Amino acid sequence: MLKLVSLMLAVAGLLAAGEKEGRGCSAATLNGDYGFAVTGTRPSGPPPAPLEQMIGVVLRNFDGHGYLTGTENIHGSISGLVPDRQVTGTYSVNEDCSGTMNLTAPGIPPLELRFVIENNGKEIQAAVMFPPTVMVTANGRKL
Repeated sequence: MLKLVSLMLAVAGLLAAGEKEGRGCSAATLNGDYGFAVTGTRPSGPPPAPLEQMIGVVLRNFDGHGYLTGTENIHGSISGLVPDRQVTGTYSVNEDCSGTMNLTAPGIPPLELRFVIENNGKEIQAAVMFPPTVMVTANGRKL
């Protein structure tokens, strides 16, 4: 009986360890092209410009090592369309599948986003955290 209990505990421990390993993330979890739909509010221009609603579609390529590139097509309710804006940046991923992205693009202040990786790296949910006047969320999926 003691051997059976010991064997059951050992198997349970191996299963638990395997489950934890399966949920761990790293920069390598994001690798390849992702398409995003973005929506929210942002300043329509330099201060004291009013806030505007905005929507857009974004293509990002994550290199699996913490660097990204991309193209954005954003439409603001006041500022209009900004087509094919090129973006570069960095990202870091925590083991719990949360992370941070820092983006730079011509004509906009640097952006800091926080994100969560879902579905084994196939989906990303993100929100802009800085600057505070930009209230934008993004839902992405691996292509």
